[in-house]
Amino acid sequence: MADLVSGEASESDEELQDKHKIFAAEVPGEASEEEDDEDIYEQQRTSSQVNSTASIYRNNLLQRKLIESNIAIWRSLTAFTRSFVLNASKQLVTTDQMLIKSQVNLQSAHTSLQQAQRNAQELQSRVAAVMTSSFLPHVNIQKAS
Repeated sequence: MADLVSGEASESDEELQDKHKIFAAEVPGEASEEEDDEDIYEQQRTSSQVNSTASIYRNNLLQRKLIESNIAIWRSLTAFTRSFVLNASKQLVTTDQMLIKSQVNLQSAHTSLQQAQRNAQELQSRVAAVMTSSFLPHVNIQKAS
C-alpha cells in the first residue's frame, strides 16, 4: 500500500477500502455526517448488544443494590459493635466500682479486726495480771470443833 501524502488525491480505490471505519454511538439531536455510518451502526447493533446493554443496566442496579446492602450490613455491624462495646464498658465500670467498694470494706474490716485483736490481747494480759496478783490476803480459817 502506498503512503498517503496529505493534499494529494489517492491513487486507487484499494487505499480507500483499506481504511478502518470508526464506530461510535450517535448523540441524539446531532446530525450524522454520512448515511453509511448510520447503516453500519445499525448493522453492528445486534441482539447480543441489546442484551449486554440491558445487562449493564441490570448490573448497575444490582451493583447499587449490592452497595446499599453492604452499607446496611456495615451500619448494622457498626451499631452492634458499638452497643456491645458500650454495654461491656458500662459493665466493666460498674464491676470496677463494686470491686473498689469491696476493697474499701475489706480494708475497713481488716483494720477493725486488727483493733479487736489488740483489744483481746490487752484484755488477756490484764486477766492474767489479775489472776496472778494477790488482791485478797491469804486468810486462814480454822475449823471449829
